[in-house]
Amino acid sequence: MWPWGSAASLRVVVACLLLLVLLQEGADALQEQKVCIGTTGRMSVPSNRDHHYRNLRNRFINCTYVDGNLELTWLQDENLDLSFLQYIREVTGYVLISHVDVKRIVLPSLQIIRGRTLFKVSVNDKSFALLVTLSKMHTLEMPSLRDILHGSVGVINNYNLCHIETIEWNEIMTDPLANYTYMYNFSEPQRTCQCHTSCQKGCWGAGEHNCQKFSKLTCPPQCAQGRCYDTGPRDCCHLFCAGGCTGPTQRDCLACRNFYDDGECKLECPLMQRYNPITYSWEANPKGKYAYGATCVKDCPEHLLKDNGACVRSCPKGKKAVDGECVPCNGPCPKTCPGPEVIHSGNIDDFKGCTILDGWLTIMDHSFDGYQHVYPNYTFGAKYSRMHPSKLEMLSTLKEVTAYINIQANHPDFTNLNFLRNLEYIGGRETMEFSSLYIIKTSLKSLNLRSLKRIRSGKVYILENKDLCFVDKINWKKFIDTDDNSKTSPMTLLENNANSEQCVAERLVCHTECSDEGCWGPGDNECLSCRNFKLGNRCTNNCNLAGTYQMGPKTCGFCHKECASSCQGPESRHCDRCKNVKDGPYCLDKCPDTKYNDNGECKSCHENCIKGCRGPKNTLGPQGCNTCAMAVIDEDLRVKHCLPENSTCPTGYFSEWVVQQETGDLSLLAGKTICRRCHPRCKNCTSYGFHISVCHECVRYRRGEHCEDECPQDHYADDKLHECFKCSSECSNGCSGPLESQCKTCRNYRIYVEGKPGMNNTKFNCTATCPNELPYKIFPEDASDPYCGKDPFPLSLDDESVPAILGGTLGCVFLLCTFLAVFCYLWWQRNKTKAAALKMTMTMMPYDDHEPLKPTNIKPNLAKLRIVKEAELRKGGILGYGAFGTVYKGVWVPEGENVKIPVAIKVLREGTGTNVNKEILEEAYIMASVDHPNLLQLLAVCMTTQIMLVTQLMPLGCLLDYVRNNKDKIGSKPLLNWCTQIARGMAYLEGRRLVHRDLAARNVLVQTPNCVKITDFGLAKLLDYNEEEYKAAGGKMPIKWLALECIQHRIFTHKSDVWAFGVTVWELLTYGGRPYEDIPAREVPDLLEKGERLPQPAICTIDVYMLMIRCWMLDAESRPSFQGAGRGVC
Repeated sequence: MWPWGSAASLRVVVACLLLLVLLQEGADALQEQKVCIGTTGRMSVPSNRDHHYRNLRNRFINCTYVDGNLELTWLQDENLDLSFLQYIREVTGYVLISHVDVKRIVLPSLQIIRGRTLFKVSVNDKSFALLVTLSKMHTLEMPSLRDILHGSVGVINNYNLCHIETIEWNEIMTDPLANYTYMYNFSEPQRTCQCHTSCQKGCWGAGEHNCQKFSKLTCPPQCAQGRCYDTGPRDCCHLFCAGGCTGPTQRDCLACRNFYDDGECKLECPLMQRYNPITYSWEANPKGKYAYGATCVKDCPEHLLKDNGACVRSCPKGKKAVDGECVPCNGPCPKTCPGPEVIHSGNIDDFKGCTILDGWLTIMDHSFDGYQHVYPNYTFGAKYSRMHPSKLEMLSTLKEVTAYINIQANHPDFTNLNFLRNLEYIGGRETMEFSSLYIIKTSLKSLNLRSLKRIRSGKVYILENKDLCFVDKINWKKFIDTDDNSKTSPMTLLENNANSEQCVAERLVCHTECSDEGCWGPGDNECLSCRNFKLGNRCTNNCNLAGTYQMGPKTCGFCHKECASSCQGPESRHCDRCKNVKDGPYCLDKCPDTKYNDNGECKSCHENCIKGCRGPKNTLGPQGCNTCAMAVIDEDLRVKHCLPENSTCPTGYFSEWVVQQETGDLSLLAGKTICRRCHPRCKNCTSYGFHISVCHECVRYRRGEHCEDECPQDHYADDKLHECFKCSSECSNGCSGPLESQCKTCRNYRIYVEGKPGMNNTKFNCTATCPNELPYKIFPEDASDPYCGKDPFPLSLDDESVPAILGGTLGCVFLLCTFLAVFCYLWWQRNKTKAAALKMTMTMMPYDDHEPLKPTNIKPNLAKLRIVKEAELRKGGILGYGAFGTVYKGVWVPEGENVKIPVAIKVLREGTGTNVNKEILEEAYIMASVDHPNLLQLLAVCMTTQIMLVTQLMPLGCLLDYVRNNKDKIGSKPLLNWCTQIARGMAYLEGRRLVHRDLAARNVLVQTPNCVKITDFGLAKLLDYNEEEYKAAGGKMPIKWLALECIQHRIFTHKSDVWAFGVTVWELLTYGGRPYEDIPAREVPDLLEKGERLPQPAICTIDVYMLMIRCWMLDAESRPSFQGAGRGVC
């Protein structure tokens, strides 16, 4: 019995338990969102090991997201508890584990290391995102680690560590330039540990839960180096995912490659502002979020500032922090500087950019003349040189002086205070003889304090300035704050300055547009107030000037900067005419992203466009979208029309991701989805082809695992099921069904069911052998199918027919004998003639029979060409486009072999003519004939309707893009190595009498960073044994890579390939520079004839450049051979 004795008490207990559960869930939710700031201590030794461990624990306890680096160093007590690391899921920087002796380090939740900052080792150029070194732990367990986006992995000199060498790091590392470094430099043998039997490959430690998980290496080729959640061709993760996924959408990602936003991975966070087409203005986006690391948040953490939709540590140049947000500075950004004792040449540069001078501003005669400082104890200090008054311009950014201004200086060029033109306030916290503005015995002619608004405390003393005008006309009461003392003591003392006659004579008087309140100087921008109208900081007679309007009774305003001329108000909607474009009633410098410029008017793009457009059409191009979320393309890879985001492809099309290397229209759709037309035999598909693995519904008939236009002869068509079924094995020439009774003709014998043999409507069955009840095989005279019968075939002959038959037989025998006699005579006569001709030939020819008619030293071409079936090839994503067709990434599965070979498949485009078929087969002949480590070799040919060439897969793309994308990581050694390999490959072609005709960095592919291969033999020509040159017909030529004889006479030799080799070397040494970039191709021949050549690259030695110059000699015979060029580069 419950001690409370009632059901009400039980309800109280249940309620308390529910409250505890809710509190725990709330705590878990808070825990999921905890962000910790990482460390940057690297391997520095802590002064106190206990404090060091305690600081780490306090920093990372319950942390799920580390903003920075996770550094576990100098934890050499093996009994330390590191369980406070169990919730960490993501690290934005690197993970460093060094000098850690805790036997078992477990990071069970760590999924992704982004590597935005990397640990760089001083002894080599490697940068690590994960470095484990100089530790004695037994296991490092990270079973959830799925992705390292940037940086390498290093496991170096860890004494007891095992299991980790079983990990397949290519599954985890995403960076194509990353590598795995493992070192064990100890005399003791290395520990070996076995993984659990259920592990597919590697493991992090003992137990099934420590098996390595795979989501990249096991993916089908359709996933294009991305992640997948299963092995099917459609089971690819979204491109925004990192580390794997559980489904195909952006919400199924385990982690995000770019930004995480409320359970969904996105390329960018929602913008903080959105364009309102109704009001023609930008407004706050209620769904807008700030980018914080790799997460989208509604508000930035308190230690960060908001700027342009991102959380930043400090404001950029030109902005200042106001209430946690970076806003543009109105003029110079605030900067407070301490006031010096006196301004001189030694400190004037310290006031650059200062807006507030905390103290007084003193300018004396020795400020300009220079002086030596004397301390109160009469010792000498620093000596300061002369200073010209123009140096005072350093003070032009000042807006406030907190104490007073004291000026007592004479210099011929010191005639005004224009350097204080932006000064607004004089604080008067301290005064000079009760004065805040103290100007005595100077060479000034005007003050020019046009921005002065207030003198908060103190008086104005301006005395004994014999050339100073304007001061006596100024209404000083407008600036000076008065107090009770002002009633008995005047606030200004203006004596012995220039008299009015002198000022008039020197034309130092106020502008005619100034009012009677006075002015600071002679210009119309120096007035205290205006007599008529004020325009900005100037006075004017009226508001009829171009670009102005009348704001009020005595005020003019400037039109908006987007107004072309006049206006009716200050905003862009008040313009009479726009300078650039008009969006509704508003004038703008350019149309918003959702509109395009139509003769100065912004019109709406099609709703399917994103990132703007150039016209109203629902396609890409000059009259359509800049890009779109999805697009339907035609057979020529041109965009037909765009689709809304997250829509499905039309019937007859399949979706495909566009990779970054695409060209043409598809380059505008990189990273997006396109819809491509299915194979003509396929009605509904998931990829191109007519195999049932990609084609889910056939247009006409399905036969086995393929779609067909018509059923083969040994099949019959089922029009209801739209499928072809094989006829019975006893049928010949087709059938109407699966039974032996439905054959059109029989392969062996007929068995008639009813009726007489030979009748058109007689039904029969087909059989391989005659049954016992019909033992006789009867062959009809009309050569129709033989059939089985009860009786032998009757041979009844009439008496009258016997002579006819006998006569016919004898006639045939006579004719046969006559034919044989004539044939034998003609054969004998032919052999006699041939023998005579042979005898004459032997008499005339000086060599024996076994010599060929055209003797050469060229060996026969015994290269092998393999022909494969289309079923053996699996096409993946598009790699690029050539002159004849499209190049796909794919897999070759040879028939009867259990192996998958990654390949590149070049498919001839449909609708090409016979010449193109001939040219692509010539390219196949050349590629199959070469066998060199630096030449791309043909693996096989598929002779379908669209001819396919199967070559090795070069995963790193072309050399031109490779050096452009990685120029900060490529030194001189790999560049010269690549040049040497190209020279070796071309030397091999020269030895095989092959002229390439199109050598360039774009036609060299990168297999690994240490191996390149020459490709694109589409223009290559094989010279005959007696030919030294090839003369080309018409067609386009790469002018800037060709020798002069190729351009002028279309003559191609091995020496013209040497010229192209020199240009290719120049491309590499300029990291992908464009030869003769600003010169039209038609002007290049004239420049070459005049002696101009490509300039020496910045990183190129004189030796290599001289080799390039030799390659560009106009006399072809003066150019080096490829063997000599290769030696010159080494």
